[in-house]
Amino acid sequence: MDDHAISPPKGRLHSLAPLKTLSPWIWPHRAELLKALAAITLVAAALLMLGRGIAYLVDSGLSRGDSDLLDRAVVICIGITMMLALGSYLRTVLINKVAEKIVADLRKAAFRHTMGLSSAWFEQNRTGDVISTLTVDTTLIQTVMASSLSMAMRNVLVLIGGVVLLVLTSPKLSLVIMAVIPAVVVPVILIGRRLRRQSRLAQDKLADVSVEAEEALAAIGTVQAFARSHYMEDRFNTATNESYDAAIRRLMLRGVLSGVVILLVFSAISFILWLGGQDLLEGRMTAGDLSAFVFYAALVASSVGSLTDVVGELQRAAGAAERIAKLMQQPMTITSPVDPVPLPEGGLSIRFERVFFHYATRPDFKTLRGIDLDIRPSERVALVGPSGAGKSTMLGLILRLFDPVEGRVLIGGVDARSARLDNLRGVMGLVPQETALFSGTIAENILFGNPAASRDAMVAAARSAHADGFITALADGYDTAIGEKGVRLSGGQRQRISIARALLRNPEILLLDEATSSLDAQSEQAVQAALASLMEGRTTVVIAHRLATVLSADRIIVMDGGQIIAMGGHEELLSSCPLYHDLASLQLVAGNGQA
Repeated sequence: MDDHAISPPKGRLHSLAPLKTLSPWIWPHRAELLKALAAITLVAAALLMLGRGIAYLVDSGLSRGDSDLLDRAVVICIGITMMLALGSYLRTVLINKVAEKIVADLRKAAFRHTMGLSSAWFEQNRTGDVISTLTVDTTLIQTVMASSLSMAMRNVLVLIGGVVLLVLTSPKLSLVIMAVIPAVVVPVILIGRRLRRQSRLAQDKLADVSVEAEEALAAIGTVQAFARSHYMEDRFNTATNESYDAAIRRLMLRGVLSGVVILLVFSAISFILWLGGQDLLEGRMTAGDLSAFVFYAALVASSVGSLTDVVGELQRAAGAAERIAKLMQQPMTITSPVDPVPLPEGGLSIRFERVFFHYATRPDFKTLRGIDLDIRPSERVALVGPSGAGKSTMLGLILRLFDPVEGRVLIGGVDARSARLDNLRGVMGLVPQETALFSGTIAENILFGNPAASRDAMVAAARSAHADGFITALADGYDTAIGEKGVRLSGGQRQRISIARALLRNPEILLLDEATSSLDAQSEQAVQAALASLMEGRTTVVIAHRLATVLSADRIIVMDGGQIIAMGGHEELLSSCPLYHDLASLQLVAGNGQA
């Protein structure tokens, strides 16, 4: 698995082109952006007008010794300053507001796309990388848009206007400014290339920090149980140190770039001031014009210096945009067809027709090898076999978490690939062996199966799942917060909530991955009765690890090595299938685990 599967190709690090991928989210907010641009233009205009105000103040107010002119000049300068303050306020508010909107839309779209990616894609990519892209990279884009990009737009306007006013004020001195520009541009290009590479590396190292934190926290119970906290801390510290080192190298390059630009630009300003002083002494230039020229030269210099910093920030944003684009460009291989075929109403059958399957991470290993199987409407089928036999893969194909490499899976006679995904999965209820709960309340987790259900229906489902007793014993009952992944509940309690969720869904097809595996004997007996009632009239596929589950099935399918090696009733298979006999002798515990 590629540790940076959503990182961009290295050969494209020199380009700002990835920023263009943000246009679909920027374009809808063009009206707000135009308002922000107007505020930025106001700021630039005020700065440029301030130079002429200074010239007027020096020539008309100070040089002539006229207090009235001095007062007027000061009032003009204050008025320009107030306009500058107003423009800065509007720029800050408007650009930050639109940046937040754009990034919020971008995050929603990226998350929506991620939720539609196939299970195979998640097998090949680290969750921490995806989380980093959805949070860190989008935050960086927001920061650059709200701060760096708006400053860049202001500085470009100031730079253009400043150069024009420099030429109008003194064509001769402007030539000096023009001469220094190549000396500034060359180091910007040379150092900027290294800065781009280092910015990208710093992004990747920061993503590694997120990965280490996510993996450690997701398995905190295991880490603590094995007394490996220090080991995980070392891994996190190593990733953090590498991120820090990469960030420092990036900052040092930015510092060198800024220092070189400032040295060259302000050295040129000093030389200009000396030349202008000579012209002032010889009467070829007024003190006000010289003051204005120096002011404009300083504006131009600071604008160029700021733009060099912005280049580095834009490179970081380009790297972030490319990571987001890489995520958004991942194909959604499991999608609804353009013209979906409706599923029939009533009892649904399940049919496997010569199904072959292998996981993307193991293309040479056939998980399923030519499966042919008919499951009749309302039939209860138990899948048994050792770990790796392909049982869980068959459930995934029924749910269309992935598609067969060859062959078809038909639900109610309809190819699963021809049905709408939400309709297909809407008729199914899953109770996995590893219960998946969400942070929130017990009620919210049960209602996850059917958000439109009433509270009475939810309570009834919990009673049928033998969960109402322990729930009502809690201080807040159904409104009890269960913590991340249901950490505040026992394994059996979590499993019963999962069963209640499936009961509330009232599915036509029920998929059980040994739904009672985490229950004690007393609870298992009650839940088995609830499941028997739930399975009544429903097409049911059960991955069985316990003999009690097998005995309640209408038919038992024995699997090994991705193939069906036998099928029939319990007594029949005991005598005809050695593998089943061995599994039954061990209470089918040999198949307990991921298949």
